[in-house]
Amino acid sequence: MANKLGGLGPTVIAVMWTETALALIFVLMRLWTRIRINRVAGWDDYLISFSWLLLMPYTAACTAAALEGFGRHGATLTSEQFVAATRAEIIGQTFCIIGIAASKASVAIFLLRITIVKWHRWILYFVMLAVSVICFFCALFDFVRCDPVAHVWNPPLPAKCFISDEDFASLSITVGVASTIADFILATLPWAILWNLQMKRREKILIASSMSLGFLAMICGIFRAISLTALNARSDYSYDTVGLILWSSTELMLTILTATIPTLRPLYNKLRGVSSRGEYDESGPGYELKDSAPIKLRPKEGNSMVTTAVGGNDNTSEEFILERGNDIVCTETVTVEYGYKGAKSVSRSASRASPQDMA
Repeated sequence: MANKLGGLGPTVIAVMWTETALALIFVLMRLWTRIRINRVAGWDDYLISFSWLLLMPYTAACTAAALEGFGRHGATLTSEQFVAATRAEIIGQTFCIIGIAASKASVAIFLLRITIVKWHRWILYFVMLAVSVICFFCALFDFVRCDPVAHVWNPPLPAKCFISDEDFASLSITVGVASTIADFILATLPWAILWNLQMKRREKILIASSMSLGFLAMICGIFRAISLTALNARSDYSYDTVGLILWSSTELMLTILTATIPTLRPLYNKLRGVSSRGEYDESGPGYELKDSAPIKLRPKEGNSMVTTAVGGNDNTSEEFILERGNDIVCTETVTVEYGYKGAKSVSRSASRASPQDMA
C-alpha cells in the first residue's frame, strides 16, 4: 500500500478530511441549536445533515482512491492500480454531486422560511429544481451510460456507450455552471429578502453577510467547472482530476457552512448569556405584536361581531425568524370601533404586523 500512495495523494487525504471534520462541527452545532435551544427542526436542517452524510463517503472514497494511486501520474501506476483508483474516485464523485444538490436545496429552503415576496419564492423554487434535476442525471449517467459499466473506470474494456466521454464531460460542466449560478443567487438574494424586514440593522447585516459566504462557494464552483475538462484526460486521469476532486469538496464544505452559520445566532447568544430578543428596527414589515390577547367584539343590538388578532409574544428579533417555519404576513395599522346603546364608543388599535404561525 505504501508504494501506491504518493504524488498529490497525501494532500488529497489531508485536505478532504480536514474539510469533512470542519463541516461536521458546524452541522452538529446547528442541530444542537435547532433541537435543544429553538426546539424546532425543519427540512433545511435535515438536508444539510444529509449533505454532510454524503460528504463523508465522498472523502472516504477519495481516500481509498489515493491509497490505490490517485494523485500520481498514470504512467507510474499499473493497470490494476489505475482501475482501482479511478473506480473509487468516480464512486466518490457520485456522492459529491448529490451532496451539492442537497446543500443548495437546504440554503434555498432556509430562505423560503423568511421571504414574503412572491418572485423571491419562485426564484428559490427554480434554483432547487434546476440544480437537483441536473445533478441527478449527471450522477445517474455516470453508471448507466456504458454497458458494461466497468468501461467508465477501465476505458480499454470494450463496451457500448450511448453517451461519449466528451458528451458526459459537457454534462458535468453544465452541472458546474448551474451550481455556480445557484451559489450567486443564494448569496445575493438574502440581502433583498432581509433588508426591508423589521430587524435590527446590525442583525440584518450579520445574517446576510454570513450567507454571502456562498460567494466563496461560487468561486470554488468556477474552478471546479474549469477542472471538469480533465474528465476527457483518460491517459492521466489519476493526476489531472485532483483539482476537480479538491474544488468539489471545498465547494460542498463551504455551502454547508453557508447554510449553517446564520442559524447559530441563538447558540452564540446563549454562550454569551444574553437574549437575542430585544430591540428592533421600526422600519419595514414586522413579525409580532406585543399585546397577545385578540379583541373579540360580540354583537349587541344589530352590531356585527368583529375579531382582530393583535399579536403574540414580543419575538421581534432574528431568533424568532430563524426558529420558525412561518410565512410572514404584513398587515396595516388596524383601528376597531364598536359600541351599543347606552355605552360610549371604545376603540383599540394594533400598530404592528404579525406572522401566521404555520409550524
